[in-house]
Amino acid sequence: MSTQPKTTDEEDVEFQQRFIEQAEYLDPENFLELNAEHPDQEVILGKLKAGGAKLLVGPRGCGKTTLMLRAYRELLSSESSSLPIYVNFKLSLKLEPMYINSPNASFWFRTWLGLRVVEGMWNAILESESLRPTDGLPAKGQIADAISSIEGGGDLPQAMLEKYSLSSVVQYIEEYLSETSLKRCVLLLDDAAHAFSPKQQEDFFDFFREIKSRRIAPKAAIYPGITTSSATFHVGHDAEKINVWVKPSGDVYEKFMLELGEKRFGGQFPNVIRESPGVAEFLAYSSFGIPRSYLNMLRAIVEEKDRYTSRDGTLDRRKVFELSRASREMSHNVYDSLSMKLPSYANYIQSGANIYQKIVAEIKEFNRGKDNKSHAVEIGLKKPLSSEIERIVGFLQYSGLLMPSGENSRGVKGTFEIYSVHFGDLITQNAVVGARTKTIPPFLEAFRSKPHQAWPRLSSATLMQLGTLGEHAFDLTLPHCQNCGAERISEHARFCHNCGAQLKSSSLFEELVSQDISALPISATLVKRIKEGSKIKKVRDILTDADKTNLRSVKMIGPIRAQRIAHWAEEHVA
Repeated sequence: MSTQPKTTDEEDVEFQQRFIEQAEYLDPENFLELNAEHPDQEVILGKLKAGGAKLLVGPRGCGKTTLMLRAYRELLSSESSSLPIYVNFKLSLKLEPMYINSPNASFWFRTWLGLRVVEGMWNAILESESLRPTDGLPAKGQIADAISSIEGGGDLPQAMLEKYSLSSVVQYIEEYLSETSLKRCVLLLDDAAHAFSPKQQEDFFDFFREIKSRRIAPKAAIYPGITTSSATFHVGHDAEKINVWVKPSGDVYEKFMLELGEKRFGGQFPNVIRESPGVAEFLAYSSFGIPRSYLNMLRAIVEEKDRYTSRDGTLDRRKVFELSRASREMSHNVYDSLSMKLPSYANYIQSGANIYQKIVAEIKEFNRGKDNKSHAVEIGLKKPLSSEIERIVGFLQYSGLLMPSGENSRGVKGTFEIYSVHFGDLITQNAVVGARTKTIPPFLEAFRSKPHQAWPRLSSATLMQLGTLGEHAFDLTLPHCQNCGAERISEHARFCHNCGAQLKSSSLFEELVSQDISALPISATLVKRIKEGSKIKKVRDILTDADKTNLRSVKMIGPIRAQRIAHWAEEHVA
């Protein structure tokens, strides 16, 4: 029986589905087929599937969710003695307004966390072929209703509150393990400290510490630099940190990234990439260990083939270097977004951008006159760092612009924290391979060279001097009085010193969802088309368009593109 050839539209839909970057949105049936093996996968999965509390650390897009889902599905499909529970807390910021409007916000947030865990139990049971529900487990529909009620700002009856307290959630898990003769529960909490509300993060870590037991092993995926643990939670003692950001160096790195790219193309790169030696490897280094960035660049080559190819059909060298610039822009956009998500640190973030550019300039000057194999791609920051510089370095790590590479002692000269600098910036700003006419081989030579001990050494004082930051570089930016507009004199002030009006805290979540859709990474043309073809104007309108009906009513927006836009809206508030 012959099969009909696929139409162009069907091939495009298939391509778009294969190039979904976020692991949580991939079809479970194709999950393994579309993902490469992390270089440290065996060790990391072993820790995720075993007992003990762990913190999976890395910037956005580095593969934390992929590893968590791998662990979850391996435990779910094998004859394991563990109950795996996977919960994604990406949109936990939607509960942040409670911390402004409700005196009992911590209580409601912890209740919500417990409900999400019980919901995750049900999901595991329904997805598994061997797990079965027990009589003591609350009904799935009842849990969903309770979650919706809390997210909508509503209350729960007292009896239900007792039913979903932390102690009750622990009891449900313990009883299920006993009734099913399972050894432990592996609790995989993804995007756990995503919320940018410090108090919300502190409440999460209190929950994490308290749910941990001999038979319940919580694992959480968090970001470097911006995560605030509680006073009672101590990293290293209460949980082991696991760094999952892959260092862009060596054959193992190239194999990992190339395998990932080939899998997304069905087993091998298309001709336009295969016939351009070194391009796939160059883009892998340009992505700086962020698989999501690498996939974005590969997708662009295929989706905008006319833009990136010459008349003879081969890749245009100059356009390839444009792609490397797009990679670093992705990380810079994440960094810039911190001004919206952490408005009180706006001065820090601006000063950090200035300092980062000076770091790149220092590397460029250091490499001047050296051969490609001797070029530095790292800097050394002398310990101890000032609190201000330490905060900025954390922001740069979160954004994927600085990668920690360990420490190095130089005797009387001091001990230095070593950081690799985003290769996309080093390429774009001629900090490595300073030739005017850019070709790919010299960059591959520089990035493939063995690590060496020569790099610029900088102190906190030097960074502040380099940045020419000004006297207000590290002042906190406090919200102005809503009544008269006067600047607050203290973050603890309750009344305006100018007009006497009571000062109100603003909701970060409300500010983010109230922004125009142009704040999302979509073109101005598409923004205009969406606004003219639908009622969608704000980010909130996309998030509330649950079935994507409004988005799909817009000309040239099909189900795959609508889903991608919805994902961008979720990332915006995450």
